[in-house]
Amino acid sequence: MLLLLLGAVSCTNLEEEVFSETTKSTFYSSAEEVTANYLKPYTRLYVTSSLAHWICSELSADGAAWPQKGRHGYDGGKWQQLHWHTWTPEHHEIKGAWNNTYQAIGYCNEFLNNIENVDVSNYNLPVPIEQMKAEMRALRAFHYYLLVDNFRDVPVVTVVGEPTSPAPEKAADVIAFIEKEISEVIEHLPVKGESSAYGHFTKGAAHMLLAKVYLNSEVYTGTARWQDCINELEKISGYSTSANWQEPFLARNENCEENIFVVPFEESKITGFYHHAFMLHYSHKQGFDLQYSPWNGIVVQPQHFRAFDPADKRIEQFLVGPQFDQNGEPLLGTEEAKDQPLVFTVDITNMTTSREDEGARCVKYEVVVGEAFELNNDFVIWRYTDALMMKAEALMRLGKTADALPIVNKVRERAFGNASHNYTVESLTMDEFIAERGREFSLEGHRRQDLVRFGKFGDAWWDKKPTTGTEVFPYPLTATDNNPNLSN
Repeated sequence: MLLLLLGAVSCTNLEEEVFSETTKSTFYSSAEEVTANYLKPYTRLYVTSSLAHWICSELSADGAAWPQKGRHGYDGGKWQQLHWHTWTPEHHEIKGAWNNTYQAIGYCNEFLNNIENVDVSNYNLPVPIEQMKAEMRALRAFHYYLLVDNFRDVPVVTVVGEPTSPAPEKAADVIAFIEKEISEVIEHLPVKGESSAYGHFTKGAAHMLLAKVYLNSEVYTGTARWQDCINELEKISGYSTSANWQEPFLARNENCEENIFVVPFEESKITGFYHHAFMLHYSHKQGFDLQYSPWNGIVVQPQHFRAFDPADKRIEQFLVGPQFDQNGEPLLGTEEAKDQPLVFTVDITNMTTSREDEGARCVKYEVVVGEAFELNNDFVIWRYTDALMMKAEALMRLGKTADALPIVNKVRERAFGNASHNYTVESLTMDEFIAERGREFSLEGHRRQDLVRFGKFGDAWWDKKPTTGTEVFPYPLTATDNNPNLSN
């Protein structure tokens, strides 16, 4: 009787209640809807660049670490695995680097696939439709570069859902795809200074992308392309080195002439950038009058801090020694140093048994008193100083250290304020160059790539033994489970 009653009730009205007339085929029916989908892939940059890719790059390298401090910071051992190079295909952050990147590619594909059948001739778009398409293809190429850097051979997908189980392509073929995409769209990309350029993929970013690919070509494909790297870098124009090392990272860095490609962030509007929460101590909530409680997580490895000369202005990005609030009163510890003055030491016990007050903290991005959880600083993906140092490295690889010398010394002079610490042709060795890159680009998300390129990613450093065969991350278990054409 109950079944009959339910059947009678359920069959009395079969008419759907339609909540929206918008479907996949009709969503691009206005300029606003087209613009929303054109901007959608950019919203994923905050996880692919400032989070997943950044974490995998820096916490597997020799500059930063997230040790367990007393009862805090174990998190299933994932930070220790990154540091020790003992990760598995189930590692959460490696899975994030894969999934987030492919999600961004999916958004690009979605826009490019759907816009082909839309007549936008009567739409009042903020930028020409050809520019929108060009940016989507360039941004997609950028994400394939991230995938090659992290995983080497990866599937290339340009149509949503097709094929269902794509096979990985050789890194050389993925690089060829990136080159083709950029060559076909670069003329339609915006240039620095245009109203639609900031935070978007510009011609300068396109040349930087190709230069990055060529700089690492020998690692990716086995073929060195140093001169190709130089050629692309020399096409970048309109940018300059800031007078102060920190200018690219200030809270209001949107007008910095050095930044080539950034992820714009704005408190309460464009959110997702919270590096300060990673690094500051719990008591810095009072110290900087923050609107959130930091996690006391990421610290600076001792040998990285000591790699900076005391006269190097870039050492100012680190918090070390006694910590104070805005009135000059000492901040206090809350755990192992409970009710004692909080004093950051340079040395750290190890990855498993450190204390809350061990390790310098990096605040390269300016901390603002009263800051909310989400930062106003725009996250820097590439800046002009990187382009200069890339050119210098390529010249050195070609045996032209004398030509590279003034470029590197320009960066050194900004760091020290004078020429007293400049290199000579004899002192500018490849080992010294990679050390200088570590100082200039400290915790900017490039270190793993740099160490791999210099053959040093397997070296021993603080609380890490020598490793082999870890230069490429494994495909995540979720990816191999869902795609029979992927295997580690």
